[in-house]
Amino acid sequence: MKVVVIGSGPAGYVAAIRAAQLGGNVTVIERESVGGVCVNRGCIPTKALTSITSAIKKIKQLKKKGIINEDLSINIEKVFASKNSVRDRLIKGVEYLLSKSGVQVVRGEARIVGHGVVEVGGDRMQYDKLIIATGSLPTQLNIEGIDSVNAVSGEQFINMDEVPPRLLIIGGGPIGIELAQIYNTLGSEVNVVEIMPHILPNIDGEVSITLQRMLTREGIKIHTNTSVHKFERASEGVYAYLSNGVKIIADRVVLAVGRKPNTSGLGVESLGVKLGRKGEIQTNEHLEAAPNVYAAGDVVGRHFLAYTAFEEGIVAAENALGLNSVIKYGTVPTAIFTDPEVASVGVSEEEAKKLGDVLVGKFPLIANGRALTLDSYGGFIKIIANKKGKLLGMHMVGPEASELIHIASIILSRGGNAAELLDTLYVHPTISEGIKEAVLSILKKPIHI
Repeated sequence: MKVVVIGSGPAGYVAAIRAAQLGGNVTVIERESVGGVCVNRGCIPTKALTSITSAIKKIKQLKKKGIINEDLSINIEKVFASKNSVRDRLIKGVEYLLSKSGVQVVRGEARIVGHGVVEVGGDRMQYDKLIIATGSLPTQLNIEGIDSVNAVSGEQFINMDEVPPRLLIIGGGPIGIELAQIYNTLGSEVNVVEIMPHILPNIDGEVSITLQRMLTREGIKIHTNTSVHKFERASEGVYAYLSNGVKIIADRVVLAVGRKPNTSGLGVESLGVKLGRKGEIQTNEHLEAAPNVYAAGDVVGRHFLAYTAFEEGIVAAENALGLNSVIKYGTVPTAIFTDPEVASVGVSEEEAKKLGDVLVGKFPLIANGRALTLDSYGGFIKIIANKKGKLLGMHMVGPEASELIHIASIILSRGGNAAELLDTLYVHPTISEGIKEAVLSILKKPIHI
């Protein structure tokens, strides 16, 4: 069976490998480097930089512990070279996985020209099954003067390998906040403009506000309940006029206000594929968009996350090859890779209280021995349950939050109770002990607070 996959990001390359495992004759069409935005301009480059900037912060913290290094300097060229090395290694890794699986990669822009036919660079290829995994594009803004200031998206900026003296980031979501902390640590004067009352508006409010205070103490200027209503180019830089009356001067403007499905010009309509109002491909639970046509990843517009795209790619491929797989998102954890990290799964405290009476337990990391030894104790772990004890959510700001959140995800995914988080021994001293303490707080039996 001839399977064509359009796009080689997290959804596309995983779909291609799974389809090949099931016996498909698979071709991937990719116009750029394999790996998609995540590997090339998103998850991986930003986390490579975060690992460096977190180390810089820790080195500076060592001064109060008696370790003095007055000669600390940052070689920006080597910092970006390290980031690019990680990116390039993973690109080669994806290329190897595709090759190992017998997947052919065709370079070029794909366009669907009819049922069973895709065109690439003037050449046409036939398919029996089509999987569309074209990802997403950064959302643009229509602000007066924006065309004159050379504003770039977060994914463009991360590969420009520059540290502007003055950086303005529009958008206080995960992308904007991660970039803000990275470049503040590398030496930029950073302003963040967020239209909502606090940064990370889709995360538990207490967690978001706690992180916002930490970032402010680091020197990042955060303007909430604010928008940019005008840009103006000047000889000394870019003027941004904010809705709160503040005028900011910047050397670089980055737009980090979300993403939209990438379907424009693809020709999906000719297959009877239906699009939503944001251009997302509409599918059923089998990720089928039309007969013999499947879609996965950001292009379906459900969760703009690499790990949900992985799962969608597998399900789309299995159904394309004749299986009967269903996409089950269950509980989708999220993480923001700041320092300290933020992670969340399930409903926030605000959402939970709308459902009725809930139980909330919180353990401050200042009471956690491991957090104190790491000199990262400004956050907390929060557990939310209903009156019957059923776990509804866990939210955290602190070290290794992106790893620890999976403990609660496992319980949530099977509808378990918060008390099940007590059914194990936690190594001491670890941050994970705080999970147990937060549950004990719900039960009114805390030990260490």
